[in-house]
Amino acid sequence: MAKDYFLDDPIVDKVMKVVMALAREAYVTRDRLALIEKTLDEKGVLYSADLDNYNPTEEEQAAINERRDEFVNSILEPLVSD
Repeated sequence: MAKDYFLDDPIVDKVMKVVMALAREAYVTRDRLALIEKTLDEKGVLYSADLDNYNPTEEEQAAINERRDEFVNSILEPLVSD
């Protein structure tokens, strides 16, 4: 009978899926963000300091929190699914 996991433990496989999903998301986000910031800076539209000093409104913060929660749930999904 073939095993359904590659490492010594199926839980470790699930944790590795989480790590790889996070790594993939972080890389894509980092790459895209750097490109956006560079383009905006070159065009004089927005500067890094503008981003560093920005304070979101309560509505914006609520939307940020909702996106964060969705992100965390999607990352942890392999750990809770069968």
